[in-house]
Amino acid sequence: MLKIRWRLIMLLALNGFAFAALTIFAVISGIEHWVMLIMLAGIAVAAATRAPEAPLINAFFAGFFALLCAVWTQAVFLQTYFENNPVYRSIDIPFGLDPQLYILLIAPVGACVSGLFTQLIAWLVTRLK
Repeated sequence: MLKIRWRLIMLLALNGFAFAALTIFAVISGIEHWVMLIMLAGIAVAAATRAPEAPLINAFFAGFFALLCAVWTQAVFLQTYFENNPVYRSIDIPFGLDPQLYILLIAPVGACVSGLFTQLIAWLVTRLK
């Protein structure tokens, strides 16, 4: 049976709130994707070393919830996000949806990709150990 360590997962997912704050206030404007990749790699390493009994499932959920926390926090503070990052206001949103609604709907898809990426990095870390 897989041992999912929810405390560790939720602790690692708090990185998503830090990432959201950095993007909302445009501290990392232009390099968000690199910062996110580095953050997910760090989450993967932490999950692989702190939960060696089931590193892949713990890494997946930690990456999933980290991105979900980040994107949903951005959605809550969307007006501030657009004020500080005006270039994102001009992005075309499919079907003419409200930006906030679109972010809330598409976030789980991005979170799954984030979880899979984190799982891949955790797998590489466990193979290298």
